[in-house]
Amino acid sequence: MATILPFGAIRPNPNYIDQLIQCKAQAESVAGKGLLPLKQLLETPARIRPETQEGQEAAYSWINATLNALFMNDQLIKEPEPRIFIYEVSNPSHSQTGVWALTSLVDMPSIKTHELTFPDSVRRLRNYREHTGLEGSPVLLTYTPDAAVNRLIQHVKASETHTTMGNSQGIHRLWKITDIALQKQLTEAFERIGTIYLADGHHRVESAMQLLPRYNTLSSLYMATDQLQFQPYDRIVVPYRPISKSIFLQQLAGDFEISKNWDNLPVRPERSRHFGLFIENTWYHLIFRGTARQTDAALVQEKIFAPLFGITDSQNDPRLTCTGGQQAMAELLAFAALNPGAVCFTLCPLTAEQLMDASDRGENLPPKSTWIDPKVPYGLLLYRHT
Repeated sequence: MATILPFGAIRPNPNYIDQLIQCKAQAESVAGKGLLPLKQLLETPARIRPETQEGQEAAYSWINATLNALFMNDQLIKEPEPRIFIYEVSNPSHSQTGVWALTSLVDMPSIKTHELTFPDSVRRLRNYREHTGLEGSPVLLTYTPDAAVNRLIQHVKASETHTTMGNSQGIHRLWKITDIALQKQLTEAFERIGTIYLADGHHRVESAMQLLPRYNTLSSLYMATDQLQFQPYDRIVVPYRPISKSIFLQQLAGDFEISKNWDNLPVRPERSRHFGLFIENTWYHLIFRGTARQTDAALVQEKIFAPLFGITDSQNDPRLTCTGGQQAMAELLAFAALNPGAVCFTLCPLTAEQLMDASDRGENLPPKSTWIDPKVPYGLLLYRHT
């Protein structure tokens, strides 16, 4: 189950939203319009390196002052009453709809997770949350489709007004639930859902849990599994020393069937246990010979990275890089062009069923195992803990 709560959302003034929100759905540039996007105003200053105590204190002070100035200038507006929202993102190929609310962190231990985290990323997010109280985007939670929740979502979309931003490349819509009785029905419907899974936001959840009981809620977007879009998450290894391709292929042959891709075009696997290998400007197919219940990300770690490269700590080993999302292949090829000794592996995207199975079994997948859309634009709805 999940306890969802309404929240006093902070929203961009519609007159400034094209400047303050930066997302893929915007084709036009915001340059020269007078304001930077909220992500640059409220998050980027905390990322300045090298990281020093004095620098971080100055960054958080600047962020808080900037937030207050945005309120003073009516560029940001806070909703007068706590609300739950319905969020929809659509583009020419598909549409995704979910429920945006707060999650009680008291429930978080019962929400199933599946992915390891990077300790340094958790530390930085914890510091940001502690010193600003801000959440600029929600974590993504998922559940098997629920008829009651679906009916309530459709009722809200039919009965409440919505706000829209975007263009022909994509549209973001928000419905604010003003009907208190309807909000209560939705809350009760989520209380009846048996199992909730964390799809995206493991670092934010872990950092938030470290600040209990001071902050006891988390901005969350709930989407049923049939609404999610799973994207590739590929791996690149840059060995400390050059490796012999022939020896490496011999080492792989014990566990994998290996064949060259006849046209030497990039290999994008479409089924589990099938991998693409790019080494010395040549593409190969790798098909795992055995049977295994673990995910492809865990399999490639166990059968290739640990025994053949000595990468036992995928969280911290500098030789391992990941590229994910719709641009995963382009980024992989660009990286390989700059690093001729790199060995690249393309993986089939995880499925919702695999995510839930790994979570149910308590399996901790390597970091960067899942790239799941949607990625909500920073600042579309902000929440500030007080």
